[in-house]
Order: sequence, then C-alpha cells, then structure tokens
Amino acid sequence: MIGYPTGIEGILARAGTDVTQKIAGGAQDVNGIMSQLASQRLIRPTTTQGHIGDVLEDKIVYDADTTSGGSGGPLFNRSGKVIGINFAVLRDFGGSNLAVPANTQKTC
Repeated sequence: MIGYPTGIEGILARAGTDVTQKIAGGAQDVNGIMSQLASQRLIRPTTTQGHIGDVLEDKIVYDADTTSGGSGGPLFNRSGKVIGINFAVLRDFGGSNLAVPANTQKTC
C-alpha cells in the first residue's frame, strides 16, 4: 500500500524540526497545515506492508497500515501489480481496510 499511514504526525516528523516549528507557530487547522506542507513539496507518501484477508467481487479486505485521507492509494500484490485502490479504513475492526479491486469497472 502506498499512502500516509502515520497521518499528519508522520508527515510533520519527516518534514524536519525547522518546518514543524514554523507551522506550529501559526496554530492552524489540519487543512491549513497540509496546504503549507504541500506548497513546500514536503508531503511524500510511504509504503506499508500487510496481508490480504479476503478478496470479494466488490472489495479487497487487507490490514496494511493506512489512515484517513489515504483513499485513492494503490494496493499492490507481491509482484508489484496494482490490485486495488484504497477506499476505507475500518478503525474499530481490527485494523482492516477496504480497497476496490483494480479490475472493477462501472459504467455511468
């Protein structure tokens, strides 16, 4: 999975102390902080590993670490092929997450 498993705390930690102190001094909401980090090109995704618990017709259940805001992140198999796109984090369900299978197509 590629995404932001540690949320804003991890992004700030990777940005460096000087940036973090500057942003913390402004005491903004999360969107404002993320906007500042993005304008400085300091938001970079990370990869996490996990296990696939189930593959259903309309979803893949897996346990790789991710967090809110990670929707749209790719889920890879062992060969590096994208097999799904993250769409939900189920915090109260043992760390399970949901992805839409990559081969799913819908027509509007």
